[in-house]
Amino acid sequence: MFDIVTNLISERKIPALDELQMEALLHHLFTATPRDIRIQVAEVAYRFDREHPRAMDVFLASALPFAEPTARGRAARIFVHPSDLQIDLLYGGAVKAVTAVFQTKCARKPEEDAFRRYLLRSMVLGAVRAYFRREENHGIRTAADLTAFAAPKRPSRNEVEDEIITWELLDRVTTSPQLRPPVRATLECIRSLGPDHAVKEHAFTASGDPDAWKRDRGRRPILDSKVIAEAMGVSKAKVHQYLREARIILRQAFNQDGKLFLTH
Repeated sequence: MFDIVTNLISERKIPALDELQMEALLHHLFTATPRDIRIQVAEVAYRFDREHPRAMDVFLASALPFAEPTARGRAARIFVHPSDLQIDLLYGGAVKAVTAVFQTKCARKPEEDAFRRYLLRSMVLGAVRAYFRREENHGIRTAADLTAFAAPKRPSRNEVEDEIITWELLDRVTTSPQLRPPVRATLECIRSLGPDHAVKEHAFTASGDPDAWKRDRGRRPILDSKVIAEAMGVSKAKVHQYLREARIILRQAFNQDGKLFLTH
């Protein structure tokens, strides 16, 4: 594998490999390649051989390992005690930035170290923007009289009907054909663990979150990425990556207008 990577860099061309060899190369780039070599391989895929059918895979396998340390480094600079949610948001922004770098096809100057600076700076900016431009409250309006926005009451369904609907939706989500196998496996793992094991209470910090001022108020559950990672036998970073991909795909497939969980 070392010879393949060395030839790739020296010839500035992704070698012709069969499917198993390419998967082995991608795994090696993602898990066992030194930092400087990853940068050089990513630059080859980005600048010199981007028309190769697996160029984006090679680029992402080389560049994505930088996303987690970038997110954790930014989190340590911004927050005193960053929570898992904050790191997850920063990580998602860094991953999105990596993908955008390859898709923009921006011509970089051939000067030494230009690509490395461009890639790492894009991840830092992407991580920070993703956190401070969060859209959980997008479209919310203020009003002096809240009764104007009260939803009309409707007959409530019985518990059996609610449970059937929930399980049908869960089956559709976990078996969606648009999900890649590892993403589907992550959702199925969460389902098998159940809320008692896969969910934890969000640990607020002493700064940055108004809910922390009243520690017994406003608590909300989040997925426990550590437990899920241990159950799947993968890293927490992989779990965060698969969950972010699942959110994007499932939102497009099931909840494009944002009304799936609204009552009318």
